[in-house]
Amino acid sequence: MRSWLPLALAGALLAACGASAFAIPSAAGPTGIVMLPTARIAPVDQWQTAIGYRSFHVETGSISMYETQDIDMSLWSLNFLKGVSSDVELWVTYTRATDGEDSNVWEFGGKYRFHGKFMPKGGFWNGLDASVGLSIGRWVDALWVDTAGMYGDTVYFSDTEILRSYFVLTKQLVPTYEGEWEWSPPPHTRVDGTLGLLYLELNPDFGDSSTLLQWFFGVEVLFRNGIAFATEYRSKDSDLEDDPLFSVLLRYPVDRQIDLEFGLANASPVGLGRGDHDLFVRATYSIPVADY
Repeated sequence: MRSWLPLALAGALLAACGASAFAIPSAAGPTGIVMLPTARIAPVDQWQTAIGYRSFHVETGSISMYETQDIDMSLWSLNFLKGVSSDVELWVTYTRATDGEDSNVWEFGGKYRFHGKFMPKGGFWNGLDASVGLSIGRWVDALWVDTAGMYGDTVYFSDTEILRSYFVLTKQLVPTYEGEWEWSPPPHTRVDGTLGLLYLELNPDFGDSSTLLQWFFGVEVLFRNGIAFATEYRSKDSDLEDDPLFSVLLRYPVDRQIDLEFGLANASPVGLGRGDHDLFVRATYSIPVADY
């Protein structure tokens, strides 16, 4: 899709809308937007689950002297997320990528939020969270495109270890901080802003390792009726990516436990920015945990 389309959709969604819970797991696993985390922590009294579908298009150009090949993948994802304390969450995510040949991505991770004595009080610091996160994973039969081949791009597959870490700040911007209603319906339209730094390391069994260190930001708008609009952006690594990572989503609450998400994303299965933005859809379900 043309580069202006995601921006146009973002503007249209924002104008039309006017998430239910900010604890919904991102497609990458932790509490976040689409592929990028926020500093929020999932509540301890619920299991957060999500199932999603998105497409992934790879333009490989010339793979030999005489032919070209484009690859279309279907990505099915399953997420589990839970807060284990007021400042810690753990999560696991599984993605099945298929283009006629199947590959699988597993990631496990956690996030810790600095709170209490570690954060200043009053003024600007009210409504601000700061978190660090870490995850490890493996993409079995990962798809790689070697752009330095003699006759053009070459496609190959290699199991790949994934290491991801980040530092992220999230602040309630509108209205000004009014207390602890993080997981309850807000009294007004609420806007959160996120700013962070992401490190990603990919270690294929065959081929060279790759690392990425880039900043990112996100904006989430939560309306009183539970509808949410969110967008995220991560700066481009010129050695690994075609474009910066950019996503938009619209979240609609079906009831107090079920939400539907629709949007556009240009992320690979491990979160690298690609040239095309493709549609995704997700359904999330919050499972209450009995208080014994």
